[in-house]
Amino acid sequence: MNTEWLKEAIERVNKQKKVEVADLVFTAENENLTRFAENRITQNTTRHRLHLTLTVSNDKRRGTWETSDISSRGILSALRKAEAIVKALPKDPEFVPFPGRQRYLKVTRFYPRTAELPVEVKARVIREITSEASSRDMTTAGIYRTGDYVHLTANTNGLFAEHNWTEAEFSITARTDTSSGSAVAHEEDIAKVNPQALAIEAFRTAQMSTEPKELKPGRYKTLISARALGEMMPFVIFQMNRRAADEGRSFFANKLGKKVLAKKINIVADPRDVQNPGSPIDTYNDGIARKKTVFFNEGVLENLWTTRYWARRQKLGQVAIPASISMTGGNKTLDQLIKRIDRGLLVMHLWYIRYVNPMDLILTGTSRDGLFYIENGKIKHSVKHMRFNDSPMRFLRHPSSLGVLERRAGAMMLPSVLVPDFNWASGTTF
Repeated sequence: MNTEWLKEAIERVNKQKKVEVADLVFTAENENLTRFAENRITQNTTRHRLHLTLTVSNDKRRGTWETSDISSRGILSALRKAEAIVKALPKDPEFVPFPGRQRYLKVTRFYPRTAELPVEVKARVIREITSEASSRDMTTAGIYRTGDYVHLTANTNGLFAEHNWTEAEFSITARTDTSSGSAVAHEEDIAKVNPQALAIEAFRTAQMSTEPKELKPGRYKTLISARALGEMMPFVIFQMNRRAADEGRSFFANKLGKKVLAKKINIVADPRDVQNPGSPIDTYNDGIARKKTVFFNEGVLENLWTTRYWARRQKLGQVAIPASISMTGGNKTLDQLIKRIDRGLLVMHLWYIRYVNPMDLILTGTSRDGLFYIENGKIKHSVKHMRFNDSPMRFLRHPSSLGVLERRAGAMMLPSVLVPDFNWASGTTF
């Protein structure tokens, strides 16, 4: 589907609607996913999916209907059903009218070579990697995913937007009898994803992790990889809700305009960042346009994201929910940072992360696929996995050093962080 189809659809809805405003959101995906486990391909699926969400508003009420039937008849049917729903609902005390025309940033995230990658190429790459794993007496599991996607949105107030992008993701876990290692990359451009290099990283970590030794829980100087930091940061972004802060329900209450992080740390959301682009459409806020936003400037909290309702009620400038963030980095690689550690730990990957205390932004989780003891700038041995209880906001206030930036989860540019006293609270049973 394209913009011409959307224009015709919204014009048709505008003529046939019996409500004040109607809003159309259309998404489409063409995605291929190849899975492998036990050193062999176990699944290959291709999915083509269309989805239409039609929302209407009338007299401070909203009604929504979802369908995969995007024919003229299907859209009209969805319109009538949404209209029937809106009649049965009470008035919404937090109702906000749909936005009007927006000016969207031009963002390039579509790469034909990603969308057109043949399945046979994926299969050949996986066979080469699993064959190498077998020669190393390791077993592997993972995925190789590529796809192209489109998001179209329009309403009868004049809003109209289109965004197309591609995604490529390769993830691998390698195991021995006593250890594991993993690596992952997620990019729009398939040329930036190197499965063979990721496999070598996973093999190397798994080999280094054999025969782990138990370490007493406590606070240790810890080098947190960019990947591990990226696994904590979504919990931070979720908490950066202006309403929750204003109502005293989050870590960020009463912190706007105050120094929260180290002076050397900036956090910016910019959809046009060439190294870390994001969608120009805030799909959680009725399709409003995203723009470059500085959240932290030299450690000072300058902005929190807002819903449209809260921005209107509090008479605030609208701050879109970020689709991508970039943090200040340093100039040291992971290996160079390791050489600066007299005694400490290196954690490659964290998982099963949950909030312990959202008000203090304390998280808990465990290490996985690589926890190492460092002495005199060298990795001495692997360590049995441990559980942490700590806050990224605490250790980002006083980091010893920041590493070079890496793209993580297809949405974050983050550094590795050397922390002087990361809290490893307990051991684990694995």
